[in-house]
Order: sequence, then C-alpha cells, then structure tokens
Amino acid sequence: MSSQQIPVWACEVGPDFKLKLEAMVLFQQYVRSLVGQSLQLVLRKRGSKRSLVQNAWIWGVAYPVIAESLGYDHHEHEDLHYALVAKCFGEHFDKRIGAMVPNKRSSKMTTTEFSEYMEWLVRFAATELGGIMVPLPGESEAA
Repeated sequence: MSSQQIPVWACEVGPDFKLKLEAMVLFQQYVRSLVGQSLQLVLRKRGSKRSLVQNAWIWGVAYPVIAESLGYDHHEHEDLHYALVAKCFGEHFDKRIGAMVPNKRSSKMTTTEFSEYMEWLVRFAATELGGIMVPLPGESEAA
C-alpha cells in the first residue's frame, strides 16, 4: 500500500451531464501517469467546508479567550491555533520544511468536523488549560 496521497479533484456536473473539473491540466497529467492501469472512479458529493460563523467564532471568541488566559499576545494567535489543531488531531514531520505540522488543516474541515473541533476545544480549555471557560456560539457568558 502506497503512502502517497491520492489526489482529489473538485468538479460539478453541467446541464449536459459532462464533468467540469477544476485544475484540468493537473488532472490530465495525473491521468497520463495511469495509462494501462486498472482503476476505480468514485464520485461523491463534496462536503461543505467550515462555515463563516464557525470561523468567526474560533478567531473572534475562542482563541482570544484562551490566548488572554494563557498570556499569548494578539500576534501569537496563529501559533496558538496550529498548536491546538495539532493537539486535537495529532501531527507529523513534514520533511519538505523540516518541521512538525498538524495532521489536519482547519481550512479543509467540513462543518461537522469543525463542530467536533469546537466542542473538543471548549472541553480541552476547561479541563486541561486550567478551567478556561469558552462559550460556544449562542451561549451567553452569563448563563
């Protein structure tokens, strides 16, 4: 089994039932590399990416609350973000840049995955970061 990542192309079906692929040139190059091989073709609906509301909450509520409690400056919020994503989803060594990187990128998460991350973050802050209380969207801090 190869450890090479399998590429995925975004596409949509036009009214003429033809696939309209993003990055067509890269797709064609990839297909050329597969000539003569037995293949599978899988089509599935694209998962929806994290929502603007989720993104606004993480950067406008969660990270500022956690950062302030832990003594991070505003310009360090991105460092906090990468550290917490890595803590939640694990990390691996990227030999191209010579550094540890998170196994997942929040920008690639579906709304469901991001909701799970949000809930994990609230629990983690409360239980592992000294009782930091981060309200979920729609929760009042006074409640």
